Amino acid sequence: MKILLLMLLALEATASRNVLWVIEGTSCDLPWQAALFKGDRFICGGTLVDRNWVLTAAHCHVPGFINVRLGGRRHKDSGGTEQRRHSAMVFKYPWYNETNKDGDLMLIKFHLPIHINKQVKPLPLASHCPVPGKTCQISGWGSTTSPEVTFPEDLHCTKVTIISEDQCRRIYPDSITPNMVCAGESRSRADSCQGDSGGPLMCDGRLQGIVSWGPGVCGDPKKPGVYVNLCKYTRWLQETMRRN
Repeated sequence: MKILLLMLLALEATASRNVLWVIEGTSCDLPWQAALFKGDRFICGGTLVDRNWVLTAAHCHVPGFINVRLGGRRHKDSGGTEQRRHSAMVFKYPWYNETNKDGDLMLIKFHLPIHINKQVKPLPLASHCPVPGKTCQISGWGSTTSPEVTFPEDLHCTKVTIISEDQCRRIYPDSITPNMVCAGESRSRADSCQGDSGGPLMCDGRLQGIVSWGPGVCGDPKKPGVYVNLCKYTRWLQETMRRN
């Protein structure tokens, strides 16, 4: 059992680099989970939020077209359930801060809308901000070991718990803004990891956050993952999709 982030903000790790942690998670199949590619190179995860739109992290941006794959469980699935789309337009949050990862979100619009079915369907956005103590789910094709990197073939999921902003600020002094939310498990290795960036933090069947950053070594119970706090961006998301 294992799981998950393209942690581009490598904070100081408290664990020994000689220790190999297996990150908790199980194989899963989620109809809203997207895989983003530049050509054939896997970039990041994402979440289908509308038949025309995928939401991911701003730090996943690459020049040119982004290829999006939906409906496939395996890392590079070619089965009959998957749908592939090319990006027509990309909208990074205009006030994204590359230094501290504040505002780390990006919308991708398809050339053609997807066909909604059992294998591919959107995940609705959360209608309220996350509540500390709430159990949520993260998912992706990110590394299942750390600090060594081992990418799984199948999509992996695990449960994490929302941590209060005050506790998160104590863990990461001067690094947390109100637009971020921490989630992890104090008694297990459940975490997101390299390759999971842009993927969903789902709470109560709704998209609550986006995998953004974390410590250099994944799976440290004392160092939770940090996610975009999507409730802070509802208006921008809705207006961007409506106007385009």
